[in-house]
Amino acid sequence: MTHTIKVQMFGNFRMDYNGAPFVAEKMHKESQFNRLMQAMMHYSDSGIAKDKLEEIVIGERDIDAPHTALRVIVYKTKQKLTQLGLPGKNLIYLEGGIYYWTPDIEIEEDAAEFEKIYNEVCTLEKQIPQETEHEKTVCDEQTKEIEDKLLELYVKALYLYKGEFLSAYTGETWIAQEARRYHTMFEKIIKEAAYILRKRKQFKGLEKLGVYAAKVDPFNEWEELIMEAMVETRRYDEAEELYTDVVDYYLRECGIYPSSRLLEILEKYSNQMNHAHEILENIQEGMNEQEETERGGYFCSYPVFRGIYQASIRIMKRTRIPVYLMLCTLEDEEGRQVQNETKMNKYSRQLKKCVGESIRYSDIYTSYGKVQFLIMLIGLKREDCEIVKKRINRQFAKKNPRAAEKYHVNSIVCEL
Repeated sequence: MTHTIKVQMFGNFRMDYNGAPFVAEKMHKESQFNRLMQAMMHYSDSGIAKDKLEEIVIGERDIDAPHTALRVIVYKTKQKLTQLGLPGKNLIYLEGGIYYWTPDIEIEEDAAEFEKIYNEVCTLEKQIPQETEHEKTVCDEQTKEIEDKLLELYVKALYLYKGEFLSAYTGETWIAQEARRYHTMFEKIIKEAAYILRKRKQFKGLEKLGVYAAKVDPFNEWEELIMEAMVETRRYDEAEELYTDVVDYYLRECGIYPSSRLLEILEKYSNQMNHAHEILENIQEGMNEQEETERGGYFCSYPVFRGIYQASIRIMKRTRIPVYLMLCTLEDEEGRQVQNETKMNKYSRQLKKCVGESIRYSDIYTSYGKVQFLIMLIGLKREDCEIVKKRINRQFAKKNPRAAEKYHVNSIVCEL
């Protein structure tokens, strides 16, 4: 019987022996067993130098006899593996200053397989012919054949990459270095796959590629591939919705904007959108709000708010109607922002409602991070802004009368 350990390094760390997991979920992620096994599994083909393994497992802890400590950890790890049902006693052994994993149990590691496929890709890409005028047809056929094979390999590699290399352990130096190395390979595969799909006008495949990349490698702006595919297939409404969703998502989850580069790309595709010829009445009907409410301000995404803000500055210069910009931030009594994720989500929903109910029907507001909201107050006096600030705080206090921790809304106002 062939004994096999399957190791998942991308995303969550996992080890399966003969189809059953043997790294317990309850096992602390910083345990010496995990550290040792991660290194032994990753370097199972070549082995790992004693000094390097010592650095990985013991780290910077102040231990009088690190060599002895490592031997003890290796011994206990072998005992643990035996208890978990792995056959053999000398699963990890030292030879010539290098620790090796036993050849009796095969290791199948996703990162090693990913790198193997990546190397195949690099070799195959070099075989794409450089076409000349009289050999163009032959070159096209050869190129298509190679690109077909490349796309197959790209899919296999991407299926293995389920997230950053040992994403929960990137504080470790060797893991951070490997994570960067594999991420560079991942980026290259995505870009090369996108190039072929774009060239072939396979925009459905390009969209799937973008969706997958954004899922396993978030906040690296792969949404541009999705936007490109939507625009090229004339799904303009979906593309516009994606544009606002991306900006809101980056602000909500990270409290950051997408980079100026991504915004430029998204706006470039947005400018390419061509709507069908329509009469004015139908266009106006399509732009109207679906349901009008009698009270409360108008909530919109940040890109829409920014556009309204820029238009308001132009209008104000001609009409002299005062416009104020207010930033509301939820803080505790010592001026610190909410840190707890659960509380943050709860209070964010409450603050949004409080702001909406405290401003006029003609005022506009948007979220600016999880516990911050921007408000545009049109046609008010400066002293009226103070009334709005007090109204928002009063509304928020009403919704949390018995909260153990007291929070208030700190509002800053400036005139446009």
